[in-house]
Amino acid sequence: LPIYAIYHSGFGIRGEEYLRHGPRLSTNHDYFEQDGHPLAVAGTTYMSSDAQRLYFEHPNVYVWNQDLAQIHDANLNMIRAGWWTGWDKFCDENGRPYERTLRTIEAYLMTAHKYGLPVQFNFFAFLPEVLGGTNAYLDPQAVLRQQTLVSAVVARFHDLPYLAWDLINEPSFSRHLWTMRPNGDPIEIAKWNEWLTKRYPDRAALAEAWKVLPAAVEGTIALPDELEFTQRGMYVGHNSLKLYDYFLFAQESFAGWVAGMRDTIRATGSQQLITVGQDEGGYADRLSPAFFGASVDFTTNHSWWQNDSILWDSLVAKQPGQTMLIQETGLQRELNLDETARRTPESEAALLERKIAMSFVQGSGAIEWLWNSNSYMTEGNETPIGAVRPDGTEKPEATVMRDFGTLTKSLSAHLHNPETPQVAIITSQAAQYSAIADLQIEAQRKAVRALAYGAHIAPYVIAENQIAKLGSPRLAILPAPQMLTENCWQALMRYVDGGGNLLITGPVDRDEHWRKVPRIETLIPGSAVEPLTFRDATLKLNDRSVTLSFDQQKQYWLDTLRFDGANPIKQVSHGKGRIFWAAYPVELAEGTAAATELYDFVLAETKLKPAYTLATPVPPGVLIYATVLQDAVMYVMSSDAAEDVNVDLRDNSTGARLNLRLGAQHAAIAVIGAQSKTVIAKYGF
Repeated sequence: LPIYAIYHSGFGIRGEEYLRHGPRLSTNHDYFEQDGHPLAVAGTTYMSSDAQRLYFEHPNVYVWNQDLAQIHDANLNMIRAGWWTGWDKFCDENGRPYERTLRTIEAYLMTAHKYGLPVQFNFFAFLPEVLGGTNAYLDPQAVLRQQTLVSAVVARFHDLPYLAWDLINEPSFSRHLWTMRPNGDPIEIAKWNEWLTKRYPDRAALAEAWKVLPAAVEGTIALPDELEFTQRGMYVGHNSLKLYDYFLFAQESFAGWVAGMRDTIRATGSQQLITVGQDEGGYADRLSPAFFGASVDFTTNHSWWQNDSILWDSLVAKQPGQTMLIQETGLQRELNLDETARRTPESEAALLERKIAMSFVQGSGAIEWLWNSNSYMTEGNETPIGAVRPDGTEKPEATVMRDFGTLTKSLSAHLHNPETPQVAIITSQAAQYSAIADLQIEAQRKAVRALAYGAHIAPYVIAENQIAKLGSPRLAILPAPQMLTENCWQALMRYVDGGGNLLITGPVDRDEHWRKVPRIETLIPGSAVEPLTFRDATLKLNDRSVTLSFDQQKQYWLDTLRFDGANPIKQVSHGKGRIFWAAYPVELAEGTAAATELYDFVLAETKLKPAYTLATPVPPGVLIYATVLQDAVMYVMSSDAAEDVNVDLRDNSTGARLNLRLGAQHAAIAVIGAQSKTVIAKYGF
């Protein structure tokens, strides 16, 4: 009879001593470390090539051994694994894991350890509702079962030095996944009212903040409804002023859940790293490490959808004093109207290259999603994702990962003590957690692009609730805030009083509940806040006039300033520092050219210069981001341009010249030694 298929299986010989000894994975303020030495991460998410997401339900050590050998031979140095489905197969109804579950994890970890691969193990995905309960985060019985599962697993492996724990992949706060919407269950309503009572003991103050009649906040207060999350709710009697409070309630509730999980893990004796694998939505309107970061050892982002904002992905994920990892990055399939692929495999690989390169901007590197394509997925959009096809052949993106893996061997040793950039961008969470959130996100992204791509200045980003950790940048930029909490405003005034320079674009005379706060008038008498109801305006910068155009959406929602006098930009001395104030929300004008010109003007006034000098200009779609390290300068270069471009620059700190050809829509990395003044590590040229 003919042989149609051969199935191989295997098992591991249990070795307690072997399992529990290996290199120790840790972090410092900026990077991962392995046995105390810096580790530039180039890793992948690994689910077995034969069973994919069911690999813990249908374990096969023979396959794991083959796959992980391939990953090791590709020079990758970390894997992400765990549970994305099938929890009911791993534990009983009370959350107690079965012995077979623990043995399966043990065999997996032994195989990874064989190939020297540190492991991040993920417990839950999207919403930890799988163990029952009325509310995944707020129901004590549900949380107890979750903690039972986590505690039992961690206790078994609490002393493995190469293991880290990921509490949940891409968390949402309710069953309405990938949005910030209430569940509406009785427990959430009760907790919401408890939170409001604590925050607003005076219900009259709450009514005033939400601009409703006192009777509307008597008794049990309803959660915000769907209309209140829209930009048109106020036209039908549903203003959105309670949104900010609901966002804070959700953020603080999830932060409490993360803290409880951390305590559960630490109670086992584990000192292993803990994180939450959040995606780009966490930096827009979902659960954010700006709130739960204190309970994790490193923050993450999953750079997936926002291909035009890859740099923003890295900058917003980096929290002050914490290591950041692009923990999941890869290629979402893009289709034409006839369902054919828009990108070639080579174009997809070039995009992945840019994402991986950008992960080293204020980050430790990246983990790709994912190594083996999942041919079992029922959603056609997911099936093609992966570096290795089901037949074992490799896509071009596998070569990209190999080459970055090679880079990490020469790069890792130099990841010491990066200098903090001299320019900070402050985000307005007051605006971000409102019905006009999309405008604040747009302002942030344009500010990042105008500053880093246009003005060639490396920035960092500080969220509003982290303003106490601003540090001492030479320039802080508050892009098109419209709204800001008084706490953040006073912190910025103290920064300026101490000698800092602050650029504000447009008004900031509203608090988090859209109440008027007299800020501009106290600093620039004769100023007025007005609705922005025009399309075109002109900004005069010394002898230059810059035209700004605001589209219909901006005319619907934005305010602008009118100064006493013709010039729409003012400089004000305040304490030992200066405030530069542009009348218009410049970042929200069409394009980024106007913001770039404004930033160039302010940078010149504050005598701030790029870390390098260009011999010839580069197109505005080319990023050159310099990071000054303890013994080197790392240049991350990424092209969003249609054509190849020559990059010819002189590094100002070492005097070294860097000259290369950067391919269209490709990336490159160069590390210049401080002593040798030559390129000592490189990628892409």
